[in-house]
Amino acid sequence: MARVLLIDDEPIYYKMIVHALKPHGYEVEYARTGMDGLKTVPLFNPDVIITDVRLPDLSGYEVAQRLRRDPRFESIPLIFLTSQADLSNKLKAFEVGADDYLSKPFQPEELVARVGMLVRRGEVLRSARPREIKDQAAVLTVHSLRGGVGTSSMAINLGMALYRLWERPTLIVDAVLNAGQVALMLNASPLHTWEDLVDVKISEIDGNVIEGLITRHSSGLNFIAAPSYPIAVDSFTDEVWETVLGGLRNLYEFIIIDTSHDFSNVAIHMLNCADRILMMLSPEMASIRAAVCALNIYDRLNYTNDKIYPVMNNITPPSGIKQAQVEKVLKRPVKYVIPNAPGEFLRAINFGEPLVVTHPDSPITTLFEDVAYSLSKESLKNIPPAAPTAVWKRVTGRATSKK
Repeated sequence: MARVLLIDDEPIYYKMIVHALKPHGYEVEYARTGMDGLKTVPLFNPDVIITDVRLPDLSGYEVAQRLRRDPRFESIPLIFLTSQADLSNKLKAFEVGADDYLSKPFQPEELVARVGMLVRRGEVLRSARPREIKDQAAVLTVHSLRGGVGTSSMAINLGMALYRLWERPTLIVDAVLNAGQVALMLNASPLHTWEDLVDVKISEIDGNVIEGLITRHSSGLNFIAAPSYPIAVDSFTDEVWETVLGGLRNLYEFIIIDTSHDFSNVAIHMLNCADRILMMLSPEMASIRAAVCALNIYDRLNYTNDKIYPVMNNITPPSGIKQAQVEKVLKRPVKYVIPNAPGEFLRAINFGEPLVVTHPDSPITTLFEDVAYSLSKESLKNIPPAAPTAVWKRVTGRATSKK
């Protein structure tokens, strides 16, 4: 079933278009403003977009320009439907990327014919286009050799911040097979966990099996939960991990992995596949010692320095070891510093409500949002999104004010 999105502030035209298209098998979605339309596009994934020129907020021309700047939407067929039928308006519509133009009032038969033509053209272009190499997910693995320094909180809040920043497919992987807490900290009761794979043969692991592991959170964020009860870390072969992680990278824009506090076989797989390793530590001696040990092992694993991002979580009072002293011991700078707020983190864990959702104005949320942006792909940062999120506006606004 082909899908058509109408962006128009006059409900009567929605009714007319539904009446014309629905008998021919089309599904029609409706947005009354330009911004609502831009937000609906990635959710509805239309085959054709019909937009009025005059809208309460953005003009139809601005809608078209934003869509054409976004690689995801630049090829969606676009029809302008408007009472402004003079030549200059038609020319401007085509200049900003319109594929067709219909004047109000329209003839239903003509609308059906033009929509059908654009749908068929889109199908032909998609089938004729060479298979593109998919831009695989950016993988961020959170790791520490010492517990209690906020690895799970980092993974969850960073994942949520990335999703709320870009509204792109984002996955949190709980790879702590003996005591993972991601589901608990999201206040979720997943039906599926890593345990589902225990008796599955490698030859049987396909896209459906991999997608069957995933739980969708109410926020829109996805996650794979740790087993309800501990399972052995050697439950899966290296080939299983490689197959599953490879499949997941083709499904998501971002993958954030919460891994165990060791260098087990599972942990090494999660570290190997990472584009960046966020090494968590706190400003106290035991944690710093564990961080030095971790850095030593990273070096033996041939991880480059630019892959390792030390993150200091100030879980101790301000009288703890100073950042400069920590950096002197590590022989490298701390990349990010999480402000001291043990009470807020504890409440977030107990209620299963990530801080970036419940405390949007707190310094901690500011930190997570800015970290999410800094770790985002350059391809995303270089092109403003068609429908900027509130988080994107906050982050870019802060960056602009610092200049």
